[in-house]
Amino acid sequence: MSEVQAARSTSAPAAVRLPLNWPFVVLLAGLWAWAVSINFPFWDTDPNYSYGFVVPLLVVFFLWKRLGTEPADFWTFPAVPDTARRLPAWLIAVPALALFPVEVYRIEYHQSGIVLWAINLATVWFTLAGALWLGGRRLLLAVLFPVLFFLTAVPWPAKVAVPVQQALMTGVAQVVAEILLWLGVPVGLDGAVLHLSKGTVGIVEACSGIRSLQSGLMVSLAVGELLGLTRPRRNGLVAGAIALALISNLARTFTLCWIMEQHGDEAMHHWHDRVGNIAMYSLYALVYVGGKLLEPRDGAPWPDGSGSWKDRVGRLQWVQVPDLRPLLAITGAMFTVVHVWYFVLKLQARPQMEPYFELRADSATNGVTQTEFDSEVWKRLGANSGEQVRQKTALAPFGFVDAYHLFWRPSPMSKIALHHRPDICMPGSGWVQVGEVETLEMPLDGQSLHFLLFRFERGDTRAVQVWGVWRNGRPVEMDYSSKLTALPEKYRPIPSARHLMGVELVSLFVPYKGTVAPSESLIRMLLPQIFRYHTPAIPAG
Repeated sequence: MSEVQAARSTSAPAAVRLPLNWPFVVLLAGLWAWAVSINFPFWDTDPNYSYGFVVPLLVVFFLWKRLGTEPADFWTFPAVPDTARRLPAWLIAVPALALFPVEVYRIEYHQSGIVLWAINLATVWFTLAGALWLGGRRLLLAVLFPVLFFLTAVPWPAKVAVPVQQALMTGVAQVVAEILLWLGVPVGLDGAVLHLSKGTVGIVEACSGIRSLQSGLMVSLAVGELLGLTRPRRNGLVAGAIALALISNLARTFTLCWIMEQHGDEAMHHWHDRVGNIAMYSLYALVYVGGKLLEPRDGAPWPDGSGSWKDRVGRLQWVQVPDLRPLLAITGAMFTVVHVWYFVLKLQARPQMEPYFELRADSATNGVTQTEFDSEVWKRLGANSGEQVRQKTALAPFGFVDAYHLFWRPSPMSKIALHHRPDICMPGSGWVQVGEVETLEMPLDGQSLHFLLFRFERGDTRAVQVWGVWRNGRPVEMDYSSKLTALPEKYRPIPSARHLMGVELVSLFVPYKGTVAPSESLIRMLLPQIFRYHTPAIPAG
């Protein structure tokens, strides 16, 4: 080689190729695809998380913006300790064995909050570990915020979300009631239900304000990153967004109550969505305006378009990534086994497509009248059919009992049917559960049916609620002694066809006062006067 050629070889870098560690790239892409796919049903069906669709796009945008503004010397990475590479490849692969029970649990319980967060946190951890391998602490700090930002789109676990929702529902109702009374508007309050002279306004989960809280948090973090705010100013913007979210929901609820009092139920429902949208988008606008007021004078830097991304990626320390081939192989094997097993179960499943319970044809002669579900409640339930009734009877302590029946064909909504349970839903109306959940066997049209019995109290009023749930005509095994999950269905780490079956709920609610609860004989007498049960047309699966 000539001296000229030697000089060129030392002064000018060779054409950059991409020495990618393909097992790492495939695992990283697979984890992110998995995380997005398991969050997608929540973004699609739950209005509280509908903003989630934009979050992955913002993650990519923030990564592009941060890395694209780094100077050229940022991409000259010092060698990092190769501790990870010294670990045996098969030792690194051991955690992949946990994928089988995790994926089974996720599917069986329609993405339990615990498992959902475990998967998303694993995705975030693996991404940040990859950044540390590829570029050391410098690259890790550069991508830290965009990667963690993805967690704003992950649904809160029910153990966290439900208490927050219930606290917001009752808190908003109490504050609005006080304001209305101060303005001279007569109002009665039952938990999260406001009784006005021209109708009733119930604050359900969707109206609790948790949607404003969650989306406001996401928007404030996004605006802080977009405008390049300092850390103290970002913290201030987040705190302000939380306060604005609570205030906007109070204003929304008060406005709807005022419309109800002035113009009646029809006008309130006419304005319901419009008022909600005004409150929501006003919140976003105010957060952005607040961010602009806190923005640095010189603004946030933007990529200038110089520099090749291929060159940048090629300069990453790909040789520092450990051998992940066994991890990739075991992960693929576990995932394949789980889903092939479920595919076979789907071919064999014979799901219930029609309800087994129905209102008795002669129920009206027993004082039974049917009422409409609240439109917001019905939307949240997502059931294919159902009835809500009240039976007036001198046998009941208050002269009436309430009952409902719901049925879901196999669908994404049937997978979350068991989230609508008395111990979760009743506190939203101010009821407090007392005592342990009991069991009750009850004959109905020649069938012995398994029910659960809940006890509640609200002020000086008490109630018993008989509640039953079946999947393809078979009772669902529930265990309320376990506090690990908010969904107390008994878990077995073997794939089953439970999520492919129809789900049916029946409830009878009997309020009373005093210490003497309604007898089981009364319940056994009243329920058959409202519902009948016909023999399943298909074998229970």
